[in-house]
Amino acid sequence: MTSTKRLALLAVAATAAGCGSAGSGLQPARFPARTGWQVGAGHVHACTDMARDRCAQAGSWATTGEWRDCTECLPQRTLAELPSDGIAMTLVVGHGPNAPKQRLDWPPTLRAGDAKSLEGLPARIGVIQRSGRLHGFTAYLFAFFGRARPTAAQLARAQAELGGVELP
Repeated sequence: MTSTKRLALLAVAATAAGCGSAGSGLQPARFPARTGWQVGAGHVHACTDMARDRCAQAGSWATTGEWRDCTECLPQRTLAELPSDGIAMTLVVGHGPNAPKQRLDWPPTLRAGDAKSLEGLPARIGVIQRSGRLHGFTAYLFAFFGRARPTAAQLARAQAELGGVELP
């Protein structure tokens, strides 16, 4: 699968957001700006090829390094520079026509054994993905680590950051 196809699949996953209505309080989640983290958030916008009242989404991110990508992109440039002890996370929330059935408890638990590789990223990058219904919206979380299997310290640091996220 090409890098472009992977990015397209990530965008489709992010935009296949849960059922809801426009004006239902959608806003980007907010990662806490703690020491050692850079954080950011995009804005609420219509999903590709759909009216905003049918499908809308908003992304946010946090990293222990420098964020070098767009808010809702597969962060290839960020991850290329991520040190082995680094962490980068993206969280997309939204509403739309294809709501997942499962609920996402927040904050989700991250386990080293759940880390997988993602085609198109360096093999050294471990990724833990979580998705589901969250506060009436669909949420997609990607936690990237600078090593294939994150350390206990990395997992604890990522969990602490997720525990402080302000959700819509």
